[in-house]
Amino acid sequence: MAWLRNLSKFSNIKSSQRPNKVDPFLLLPSFTFFSHFSSQPIEEKPYVKPVEHSTGLEPTKPHEKPRVVVLGSGWAGCRLMKGLDPHIYDIVCVSPRNHMVFTPLLASTCVGTLEFRSVAEPIGRIQPAISREPGSYFFLANCTAIDEHNHMVQCETVTDGEQTIDPWKFTVSYDKLVIALGSHPATFGIQGVNEHAIFLREVHHAQEIRRKLLLNLMLSDVPGIPEEEKQRLLHCVVVGGGPTGVEFSGELSDFIMKDVRQRYTHVKDYIRVTLIEANEILSSFDDRLRLYATKQLTKVSYIMHSAIWNVSYE
Repeated sequence: MAWLRNLSKFSNIKSSQRPNKVDPFLLLPSFTFFSHFSSQPIEEKPYVKPVEHSTGLEPTKPHEKPRVVVLGSGWAGCRLMKGLDPHIYDIVCVSPRNHMVFTPLLASTCVGTLEFRSVAEPIGRIQPAISREPGSYFFLANCTAIDEHNHMVQCETVTDGEQTIDPWKFTVSYDKLVIALGSHPATFGIQGVNEHAIFLREVHHAQEIRRKLLLNLMLSDVPGIPEEEKQRLLHCVVVGGGPTGVEFSGELSDFIMKDVRQRYTHVKDYIRVTLIEANEILSSFDDRLRLYATKQLTKVSYIMHSAIWNVSYE
C-alpha cells in the first residue's frame, strides 16, 4: 500500500537528515502507544478505591454566603426555612424525612377521609432553594453528634429495607445551626407499647393503621371465623385522650357510621372502639370544649345502639 511504502521510506532516513524538532510524544511518560492494538495480553492491575478527601460539606470561605444548617423538618424547622432568603444564606436541611406532616389532619388519612399526599408537603416545595441552589442541600440523614467548637454536625444516612447499603457517615460544617428535632412519643413506661402498639405521628404510622384496620375487617368476614375472633379483630383500642386520640376516635366513628355499616354489613355489629384516658379527655383544653367532646362521644354511642365508645377513666 502507498502509505506503508511511504512509512518505510521515512524510517530509512538518517537521523542527521531529519529536521531538528522536538517530538511531542517525548514530553509524555514512556509507554507503548500501540499496545492497545497488540495481540499480547495486557496486564491488569488491581482496582484501588480512590481516597475520599472530603467527607461532607467543608467550612464556608470568606467570599461565600454563610451556611444555615437546620436539623429537623417539622413545623418549626420548615417555617424557619421558608422565611430564609436564599440570596443571603445557603440552606442545608438534615432530617430523616423529606417532607413536613400536617399532623392535625393525620388522623383523617387512617380511614380514607383524606389521602396521604394531602397531609405531606415536600421540603423542596416549602423551600425551593434546597433543590436548585448550588450551596443549598437536603440530606436524608440523622444527626448523631454536634461539635460546637468546630461548628460541625456529624450525620448518618437513613437506610431501610432488607437489601440496602450500609449507613454512610459524613459531616456538615455550619455558620448558624438551628435545632428543631421535635420529640419522641411518650409511652409513660407502659410495657409492650413499642412492640404491639402503633403510634400516630408520621405518615407511615397512618398507613399502617389504615392497612391493619381494613385487613381486620376483611379477615373477620371470612366464613368459619369464630365469634370471639371477630370481636378481637374488630376491637380498636385508642390509648390517650388528647387531641390526637380524640380526633382519631372521631374519625373512626364516622368511618363506622358511613362505611363499615354499608360495606361490611356482616360484621358491623362486632366493631368496637375503646378510648382509654387516665384523667379527663382533652385535659389541656377549656372545660366547655372538654364537655362538648365527651357529649359527642356518648351521643355517637347512643345513635349506633351498640357499645362503640367505652371511655375509661382509670
